[in-house]
Amino acid sequence: MTRALQPILSTYDPEQDFAWVDATPFRAHVGQLLATGLTEPVIARLTGLSVRAVAHLAHGRSGRPVRRISGDSARRLLRITTLEAKALRYRPVSVRASRSRLRAMAESGWSVERLADDIGICIPDVQQILGPGTTTCSQLTALKIAAAFQQWEDAQDFPGLHAVA
Repeated sequence: MTRALQPILSTYDPEQDFAWVDATPFRAHVGQLLATGLTEPVIARLTGLSVRAVAHLAHGRSGRPVRRISGDSARRLLRITTLEAKALRYRPVSVRASRSRLRAMAESGWSVERLADDIGICIPDVQQILGPGTTTCSQLTALKIAAAFQQWEDAQDFPGLHAVA
């Protein structure tokens, strides 16, 4: 076990949640998760971290890499394996919640093209989910829709907080 991972992979101690650990292996892990097709908002949703924290870890802050993260954040990131991330692309889930979210966004004036572009899924997938015949979609698609919907809702609550294109 590498020294950087020792405080994280050893037995859980709530007192250590606020201990800082080297971010390097976790930055690499986020890079691997992104390479499997997950997005920063999806990683944030799966881990309970903020989108901003995931983005900073993945891309740095003002061009400088994040050097350390909290033990709690590190532990949360390790809960998602690359195998699990790959499985999300194929695991079917009910389309009901995704359809409801997409319809709410469409009713507010978003076009199918804009939905697809903003969410990061293809136009035929958006059309299929909005249509009546589909009962399932991939878990990754559902997570992308949920993350985009949350950002859209936040922008509704605090106009100007997020720039909605």
